[in-house]
Amino acid sequence: MSMNYSICDDGEADPLEDDQEYFPQWSWDRVRTWVSIRRADDYSDEQIRELAGHDVVMLEKMNGHLTHGCIERGSSQAARRIKAINPRTVILFYLNSMVHYGKYKANQHWNPEWAARDKKGELVKWVNGKYMSYNHTNLKFREWWIQRALDAVSNEEIDGIFVDAICKTTQRFLPEGHAEAYFETANELRSRLPEGKLLIGNAIRAGATKDDNFSHLRAMDAALKGGRAILFKAYPFHLDEAKFNNIRTLEERYAYLSNPKFIGFPLALFLMIVRPYAYFTYRSDVDANPAKLAVFDSNKFEAITRSLGRPIGDYKQVKRYVFTREFEHVRVRVNIQQRIGKIVVKGEGEGDGDSGDADDWESASAGSGDGASISHEEL
Repeated sequence: MSMNYSICDDGEADPLEDDQEYFPQWSWDRVRTWVSIRRADDYSDEQIRELAGHDVVMLEKMNGHLTHGCIERGSSQAARRIKAINPRTVILFYLNSMVHYGKYKANQHWNPEWAARDKKGELVKWVNGKYMSYNHTNLKFREWWIQRALDAVSNEEIDGIFVDAICKTTQRFLPEGHAEAYFETANELRSRLPEGKLLIGNAIRAGATKDDNFSHLRAMDAALKGGRAILFKAYPFHLDEAKFNNIRTLEERYAYLSNPKFIGFPLALFLMIVRPYAYFTYRSDVDANPAKLAVFDSNKFEAITRSLGRPIGDYKQVKRYVFTREFEHVRVRVNIQQRIGKIVVKGEGEGDGDSGDADDWESASAGSGDGASISHEEL
C-alpha cells in the first residue's frame, strides 16, 4: 500500500505553515493526555484537579447549564477553575457542525427556518430524530454559527474551538453542495479567529472499514508529520460491559480498566503514530455526573503515565495487519485486524529479548473478540 498521505493537495498552501506557537505543551517523557468531559451542574473540586492534570480539556455540550443558566456560562466557569490550577491546560469550547443541541444562550437567536431539509423537503433530524440539523448553504445561519465560536473564544480562559461531527456534513440527503458549503464555513471561521486561538475538529471516525482502519492509521501519521495535533479518543476494548457496570466504586473501575486486555489495543495503536503533538484519552464515559461513575482521568493509568522516551524510528509493518514500533523505554506491537496490542517495558516481562517479530504475535495477544468503537480527532 502506498504511504503517500498528505494534509494538503499538491500545490495547495498550508494554512498552518508550521506555526505551533499556541499548541498545548508536549514532550516524549510519557504519553500526553487530553479529556473530553461534561457535567450539567458544577464539577467537584476533585474533578477540577483531575481535569487540570491534562494537556487539553474539551468541555463537551451540556456543561454547567443547570447551575449557570446556559452552556456558555457553565463552560466559562469550569474553564476558569481549571486554569486557576493549571494555566497551561488548553481549554476547548464544543461546537457541533450539524446537530442543533439545546441549552445554549446563542439559541435565542436561532431561526428554525435555517434547519436543513432533505431533497424531499423533510426536516433532517439527528440522534434518533431528536435534534434539528444545520444547513451550511444558508449564509444567515453560517454567520450565526461562526459568531457563536467567536463569542466563546472572546473569553480569555477559552483557548479554541472543537468542531464535532464533521462526517455528518457530507451526507447525500443534505442540500446540494452542502459539503462544500461546510468547508467554506470552516475556512471563514478559521480566518476570523483571533490570533492564538485554536481550531480542532472531529475529522476521523474509525470503525469497521475494508482495510481494518489501516487508512486511518496512515491519515493520523500524515497529519502529525504535517505539523497538526491529534486528539485520540479511546474506549476499553474486549470489555465485559455487564461486569464493568456492576462495579460500584470508581477506584475499582479504574483498577479494572487498567487491565492490558482492555487498554492494550487502543494505546498500542496510538503509539504507532505518536509524535509531537499527539494526545491520548482513555475513558468509559464523557459524563462526570458522580452517579455515572465515569472513568475519565487518563493520568490514573500506569500504562499511560510510565516512561516512554523518544522513538527509535517510525512504525514498521511486519505482516498485513501487524505493526511494531520501539521507543527508548518500551516496545509495542499491534494487530489492527484482531484489535489486540502488547506493550513491553524494556527490562521487564520479555524485556530486551523481545524482538517484536510477528511470528510470536498470536501468543502475545492481549485479548480476543470484537472491540468497542474508537474515534480520533484531528486538528
